[in-house]
Amino acid sequence: MAHNDQHQDDHRQKMTVETWKDCWKTPDVEFHNPDLNELFIKYHQRMLTRPGMRIFVPLCGKAVEMKWLLDHGHKVVGLEVAPVPCKAFFEENGIPYDVKDMAGIPGEKYESLDHNMIIYSCDFFRFTVDICGEFDGIWDSGGLNAMAVEDREAYIHVIRGLMGKGCINLTEFVNFDKSMTDEKSMTKEELEKAFGEGFTVEDVKKIEAPERFKSIGCDTLQLFAITKI
Repeated sequence: MAHNDQHQDDHRQKMTVETWKDCWKTPDVEFHNPDLNELFIKYHQRMLTRPGMRIFVPLCGKAVEMKWLLDHGHKVVGLEVAPVPCKAFFEENGIPYDVKDMAGIPGEKYESLDHNMIIYSCDFFRFTVDICGEFDGIWDSGGLNAMAVEDREAYIHVIRGLMGKGCINLTEFVNFDKSMTDEKSMTKEELEKAFGEGFTVEDVKKIEAPERFKSIGCDTLQLFAITKI
């Protein structure tokens, strides 16, 4: 569900698989951000500690950060519920690819012919390390942030299982003006409790929200670095 500029209504109702697929009926959706995320631009080096890393982008849509990572020599794996943005990502970026049925769970695997880029289209909560292996880094700017509060524990359980030793997970939250919405982000202390033993959480940066976010009640963006030790 990458990220990016969600409709205000999307934040006020629990997002389900079907409602998300409905949002992605076509490749051209107004909540897709065609520009690199500002916090990604400033802090990607916190995650990218060496060449040729395996990076996971949960609920990715057709996030442009995936292409940037690919162009800079990293192997990228995205996961997206809706099939439309999976196909669109490869076609819009001119990347030759194949599509195969996934093994083990229902879904499709979109993979570049050079095997450096994969997007799985499937149920996030059924995704496991047995399917894809562990990752060196995670860029999460629309996954955990989009989860209903009651689903966050299950989401984090999946993410924990995908993080290899030393993996740095950059997670962005959109903080909303409390006078406009009751949407709730997570604090450093809440993330520490949720990820538990064996993980550290750093509050990296809070910035004023871009204008496109302010129209939906957002006042700041906050980036955390979650490391598996």
